[in-house]
Amino acid sequence: MQTAANTNRILTGGSSKVGLADSESVVSRSASLRHFVARHLTRTIHSRDVFVNLTNELIRLAEQAHLKRDVETLDEVSQILMSLPVDAARQIGLYYHALAIYRRGQIDEADVLLETVADTAPITYRARAIQALGANYHCKGELAEVLRFQLEALRMASDKHAHGLQTTLIAHMEISFVRSDTGDHKGALAILENVLPLVHGVAKQSPFYFYVYHNELAIELGELGQLAEAKAASDIAIASPYAPAYPNWAETRQELEAKRTSATPSVVAVTQRSEAIRAPRMRPRLRPKIVIPFCSPARAEPYFQRSIIPIPATATNPLTAISILHRMLICIGSRAPPA
Repeated sequence: MQTAANTNRILTGGSSKVGLADSESVVSRSASLRHFVARHLTRTIHSRDVFVNLTNELIRLAEQAHLKRDVETLDEVSQILMSLPVDAARQIGLYYHALAIYRRGQIDEADVLLETVADTAPITYRARAIQALGANYHCKGELAEVLRFQLEALRMASDKHAHGLQTTLIAHMEISFVRSDTGDHKGALAILENVLPLVHGVAKQSPFYFYVYHNELAIELGELGQLAEAKAASDIAIASPYAPAYPNWAETRQELEAKRTSATPSVVAVTQRSEAIRAPRMRPRLRPKIVIPFCSPARAEPYFQRSIIPIPATATNPLTAISILHRMLICIGSRAPPA
């Protein structure tokens, strides 16, 4: 499960071009994007409100593309933002462009762009850029730098003008990742449990974070052996519409199943020859003592039990002795079987 804890994350990991094809995917190709922009600009080219509304719409599309890992759309939207005649829009476009090239594996180039955004962009995206820089250090294994950047992102997101709920949530989750990577799964789980109210607040605007949160919850519960609770959390993540873009969520479920199987005691049948199987030895039942009249433990020589009833003696002659002997021989002789 520790492997899952290192890879099944939101902002850490390699690039991916997996996307979702659903009704929310308004723009996916440059021709559609140009048409979308032209439709807004034709209203009035001189109105500032048009550029503000256009910027907000493009930000929404960029967010969708980023969360769905649609790198092509994300890069196209960022290029349009950077071309608008509004300084804030250009800085926001630079932020999303950094995320796009990060997804392509250009981490160092992305860091340079994020540092620029962290210095010059509106405060909301300055906080996001700092948080993303910290996540990139996670990929490099520099956990101390991860914590430093996430704490700075939390400080900046706390500004009342930053609208920083999303940044605050992601920063806390990133700190939870660090705890998990160092083996402190109880601490990681405690952080996740504490930010649950924040998850519900952010999910009202971006449901994605509700699902990614439950994947992280499943990882930590699984590490602590709470497999039933971990499976329930994983069920929520893999049932989401974002799951096809995040195959590592399914890997979390597979690792939980492997843990559950290994934790179940197995019964192995051993074939033995019948004659080798012996009945269990049982203690012999004690029989009642029987007094045998022809022996006594107090005397060594055998003797006949003496009668306590006096029998009068009679004189014995040779004829009487022969008669007695004859009757004894008849008694001890063999007899015919009964009819």
